[in-house]
Amino acid sequence: MFQFIYPYLKPILKKLIFSIKKFLFLDKLNNYEIKGNIDKFSYFKFTKRTQLKVPFSNGRSIRGCSFKKNILKDPIYKIIYQVSQNIPFGEIRHDFSEILKIEKTLSARDIVGLKNNDKLDKYPAWSYVLPWDDSNIENQFKNYKKLQKIKREEKSIEYDYKNNFLNFNDLYSSEMVESQILQSMKLFEKISKLGFIYKLGLPSFFILINNKKWRWYVCQGNHRSYTLHILKQKFLRGTIESIIDRKDSPLWPNVRNGLYDCKDAEKIFDCFFEGNGPIGPCI
Repeated sequence: MFQFIYPYLKPILKKLIFSIKKFLFLDKLNNYEIKGNIDKFSYFKFTKRTQLKVPFSNGRSIRGCSFKKNILKDPIYKIIYQVSQNIPFGEIRHDFSEILKIEKTLSARDIVGLKNNDKLDKYPAWSYVLPWDDSNIENQFKNYKKLQKIKREEKSIEYDYKNNFLNFNDLYSSEMVESQILQSMKLFEKISKLGFIYKLGLPSFFILINNKKWRWYVCQGNHRSYTLHILKQKFLRGTIESIIDRKDSPLWPNVRNGLYDCKDAEKIFDCFFEGNGPIGPCI
């Protein structure tokens, strides 16, 4: 019976937990935590599925690039930045197309920088999974194209631009390139004029923990987070997706199934934690 009631209780429980956090002053980071440190109350603030306002200075893009030092290495961030600088559409399209031309030739092994992982080498770059992801690479390979088509169609409706996938089987087609750019243009224009409308949904992010230090990286809503950063916002308010603790690497799903060993999994974690990406595809 609980499985039928839970969907109705879920939003009430989330609201209750957030109210408790707020009442106990656990909904805001202190100056020590803002600098990337963990104190005795931090874990309560990092409660899964609750809201938290996190500093961009401590953040990473969905591809593991530090917002503070090398965020322009993230190709999607670069698109939005170029839009903000009024770079012509044709120039942005050319730059992004050149990046994708290279990416199209890469394997999942190449895209995560692990030259000795033969299992990843059997799959294209776009089907990659991270060591701590719940999804496995075979499911990603089977379902990703369909999910991307749905996502692109939804975004074209949400941001009011025409999306015509004449060649959708090719994830690196000119239609996909233009879809990414048009989404970025429309979103930047919308947020610049109206601000961020939180009632339409919050971005989400993972918390990365290494001993007594923490970082965060974007999970959902990366275009919105990039736009807010370009608009000089210091913080991002979002929902905590989950906590990824380096010491738990042997338990990560794609380590347990043998796709990664602990050493390589921790190498990828460290790259994200230090903000030394990009790791992962643009599509």
